[in-house]
Amino acid sequence: MIVYFSLYAVLVLLALLEILLRKKNISYLTATLLATFAGFRFYTGYDFTSYGEFYKQMSGIKDVFNGSIDAEKGYLFLTYLFKTMGLNYPTFVLFFAFLSIGLLFFYLYQNVSYPSLILLYYFARFYLPRDMGQVRGSIASIILLFAIPYIEKKDFPKFFLIVLVASFFHISSFIFILGYLFVVYLPEFSRKKSLLLLGIALVIGYIAKTPKLYLWAIPGRYAAYFTGPGYVGGAWLMNPILWMQLLIFFGALYLTTIKDDVHYRTYFSLYLLSSFILIAGGNLATIGGRLSAPFTTQEIFVAPYLLLNSTRNKLLNVLFFFGFTAIIFLLIFIFSGIYVDFIPYQTIFS
Repeated sequence: MIVYFSLYAVLVLLALLEILLRKKNISYLTATLLATFAGFRFYTGYDFTSYGEFYKQMSGIKDVFNGSIDAEKGYLFLTYLFKTMGLNYPTFVLFFAFLSIGLLFFYLYQNVSYPSLILLYYFARFYLPRDMGQVRGSIASIILLFAIPYIEKKDFPKFFLIVLVASFFHISSFIFILGYLFVVYLPEFSRKKSLLLLGIALVIGYIAKTPKLYLWAIPGRYAAYFTGPGYVGGAWLMNPILWMQLLIFFGALYLTTIKDDVHYRTYFSLYLLSSFILIAGGNLATIGGRLSAPFTTQEIFVAPYLLLNSTRNKLLNVLFFFGFTAIIFLLIFIFSGIYVDFIPYQTIFS
């Protein structure tokens, strides 16, 4: 476990150096470190074995399209290319990690002042379960970040094209269209609007808890997500992640000017949807988590905005940021219990 705390400490140091030296190029090292750490894992983290089975099953281009492997076409096509080149599965894992983290780094470098700071928060909140686990959902959520400028420009064709690309890695990406409609057609924040959406989410969430009402409309391939014991154990309104997200949202709403900040307002609106989707998912933990994931990713912008603008003292704000990030890392990695899937950290060289 010490290797994860060591990585976290190095990321904190890099983020501090980026702030103190005002050297944005430090983030190249931060991103490379994250990609390398995820890329060299070997039988460590969620889904490593199942994705390895996908790789083993790939026998030709036909397997990309015939549905014999339960994964999206974009992911399978990359798998096919690597198998065709005679490369092994660990090489593919390394490539995919650099592709995913590389895309995230590219977006951050173009859109934020301190990319290493955001990558630190990303590590604490999302990196382990996503980039060292459910990698298809991870890269889909990262690709969807590139659709956000087209929401702001109200350019639906280009927005949809990016959503379509993301869907080649995870089908849940189409839920991001809801984000476009939400931001473009309900742009103003108000108590009435929030209560109305909350009420709708609660009704849907209650219905979601009774699958016999709608299971007839669910394709057989996905039925288990609505009835299987391993998928419907969500805590619904008692979900601590939900309350954490609401705390961050309303903290940013009342303690900062984020809703008036042109650059961050869209992230803020999309982030609100993540909580509503978790509520609408009822006790369907897997469905709610996967559908909310593209919106939850906006937390890497909203939470730092809240923490770095909560007082007039910049030093105090930075201390708040590092303290909160440490708490998030401990909650996600240790107290949630997911650490058991990540220890020991092994590489192909071990």
